[in-house]
Amino acid sequence: MQLRQYRTESFYGEDMATLNVAVLMGGRSSEREVSLESGKNVSHSLDAAAYNAVPVEITEDGRWIGWNSTLEVQLAVRLEPAKFTVAEEKVDVAFVALHGRLGEDGTIQGLLEMMGVPHTGSGVLASALAMNKLFSKKIFLLEKIPTNRFVEVDSASWLNDAPQALSTITTGLGRPVVVKPACEGSSVGINIAESDAEITDAVNVAFSYGESILVERYLKAREIQCGIVGNRKPYALPLIEIISKKEFFDFEAKYDPELAEEIVPALISDEDTKKIQDISIRAYQAFGCRGFARVDTFLLEDGQIFVSEINTIPGLTASSLFPKEAAAAGMTFPDLLSTLIDLALEKE
Repeated sequence: MQLRQYRTESFYGEDMATLNVAVLMGGRSSEREVSLESGKNVSHSLDAAAYNAVPVEITEDGRWIGWNSTLEVQLAVRLEPAKFTVAEEKVDVAFVALHGRLGEDGTIQGLLEMMGVPHTGSGVLASALAMNKLFSKKIFLLEKIPTNRFVEVDSASWLNDAPQALSTITTGLGRPVVVKPACEGSSVGINIAESDAEITDAVNVAFSYGESILVERYLKAREIQCGIVGNRKPYALPLIEIISKKEFFDFEAKYDPELAEEIVPALISDEDTKKIQDISIRAYQAFGCRGFARVDTFLLEDGQIFVSEINTIPGLTASSLFPKEAAAAGMTFPDLLSTLIDLALEKE
């Protein structure tokens, strides 16, 4: 993709062919530390000839702090109804490197859009829908996108009659099952359970993250992930297969290279590759995603493909999956970041 150049005032000079890019990171979710790593990696990797990158950390108590390039000097951040400034300089585009709640769920996207600040990634609606695994499942069913069988459980039903809820889960799904919070990322709060006691414990853990959870049947399948880039005409990156050394690709395995093997391009047939890429693009478009996302899928031994979820702000750390897929497509990390900014500035 050919990148466009924009002219604006710079943080450090006047009338340069650069954009003032605020890299939003940190936040208040359970994925805060990963977000900080993504944000630092983005800030250090943006092409300095094209962008003035300014890291902006959102603290755990909700304060916004700007930093200089070495993360040693704090800069004042001002948020106004129609303006976002750092050190009194107007932000031209926000690079959202926030993962999880209050970052990936449409909230920060809504704030930026109220201020008239273009931002990377999807808008409010797509972000909110993709963050909620239950709504995602319902959209997959509506759009006839194959997805794993599941049961929805709310906290009131569980508290009122846990034995009946447990019976509904095991009758409908068998054993073992996978218990998930509805609105967490990075496999936070997810557990595989088989016995009644294990399922009960897993459900209680999942409810500690929110009022609604979902339970899926456990699949013996290959985990294949597909990066998507684009707005009106999205395209798929080479697939990546995850072979976890743990029972599943949990939070620990995602961020410890010793606990998972990542194969890109995935060693599957051309036919299966095309099917997964096509299904992933369909899912991306069904949600109205923009910019980029990662679609997680399962490939069963019999060739069935199930879409698990869509991550609208996949990790951008040095060890994250999405940059590896882009690299397999011949795209350097700085080029990937430039492409995402370019897409953020593209008119609807």
